Amino acid sequence: MATKGDLIQAQSFSQRRLLTAFVSGAPGGKELEPAKPMRAVIAAIAISVALIGVGVFWGLVQPGLPQGWENGRLVLAKDTGARYVTVDGTLHPVVNTASGRLLIPSSSFAVISTSQDQLDDVPLGSTLGIVGAPDSLPAPSALVNDGWTSCVVGESALSTRIAVTPAAAATDDAVVVSTGDKVFVVAGNVRFPVTGDHGDAVLRAVGITTSAPQPVPASWINLFDQGTTLAPLNVSHGTPVGDSKLVTGEVVHIAETADDERFLITDDGQLAALSPLAWQLYQLGNGPSVHAPTEVSAAQVSGLQTATAPAGGADWPSDGFTALGSDQRPCALLTHTGSASQTVLAAQATSVEAEAGVQVTAGIGALVQAEAGDDSSRMLTLVDSTGTAFALPGATEETVARLGYATDDIGSADAGWTALLATGPALTTDAAGKTAGG
Repeated sequence: MATKGDLIQAQSFSQRRLLTAFVSGAPGGKELEPAKPMRAVIAAIAISVALIGVGVFWGLVQPGLPQGWENGRLVLAKDTGARYVTVDGTLHPVVNTASGRLLIPSSSFAVISTSQDQLDDVPLGSTLGIVGAPDSLPAPSALVNDGWTSCVVGESALSTRIAVTPAAAATDDAVVVSTGDKVFVVAGNVRFPVTGDHGDAVLRAVGITTSAPQPVPASWINLFDQGTTLAPLNVSHGTPVGDSKLVTGEVVHIAETADDERFLITDDGQLAALSPLAWQLYQLGNGPSVHAPTEVSAAQVSGLQTATAPAGGADWPSDGFTALGSDQRPCALLTHTGSASQTVLAAQATSVEAEAGVQVTAGIGALVQAEAGDDSSRMLTLVDSTGTAFALPGATEETVARLGYATDDIGSADAGWTALLATGPALTTDAAGKTAGG
């Protein structure tokens, strides 16, 4: 057993040993280096970045509703296909894309794609929208506002097509058509009515011989501008003109001029140019020079003024018409001169298959100002890829922008063209904001 002295001696030894360790340092004379403080900082940053990355990844695979979703957003549930418009934090189901876009200001339009379970706790409102409005809107680059065609097929049926490449090409020929008991010669952009009296003689006089006019719907013939009626040229005649032996209603030819350069002496004693076509119709009328014009010298008519308007129709072609070939079917073609639309006669080979009805190339459409004669009756109209026309009454630049278009995207067309298409409901912001079907 250790004595008290032994315990005191052992305690003193331990104290001396501890003091020696503090004074002498590490074995071998090498001091221990302190740990670098930046290691802990770098490790902390790395851990933070990793946590943020995990959070972002989780947000991508499990998207919720982003900040600002409560108003003016089109929300798509990608797993169910449901569509909603947000109003004051409430989800309103919307029946189609066009209605949804009309409800959201163009400056704040955005689409949110999420899963249905992220929407389960959001308040649900009434279903909004225009039943029958388009669910797929053509892109601005897919708008075809020109080159529409409508060809006559079968017994007065129409094959109307909207495509990037027109289905028919413009022609300089003419075609004789009928709708009901009315007969027309269509050439260029004009439909010329043919008088009911002596109709066959009139057609022969203007260069067309046909056994039977092509029956067409009134909707097709009305695409063309109305022209001056083709009829025998009847004139007042027999009144002496000045001191000469010439009388009104007489046709004269001035010596040493072209053989087909003729003038009709009008009621007021002026010389009106008489084209070869007008001369043929004059010969069917009651004028005194039906057999041949009166030959005169320039001196004999030097006292007569030249009329500002020609004899007959100012829109009559000078040399008459050339009939469209029997191997061609008549078509109407929508074209433009500057910003103004115009419909001209076109031709399509009868060997080309043409199905009655309306065909629109998939993915394309049109946005046109449908014109009905004056600015007050113009109607902005959207045509989708189903060939349905949707009027936009009272549309403003903002209305156009809400649908994803600019004013430069708008073309023009005669209202007769949109009348050939199926008609959908009117597209307005007010209608889009009402309860669907209500």
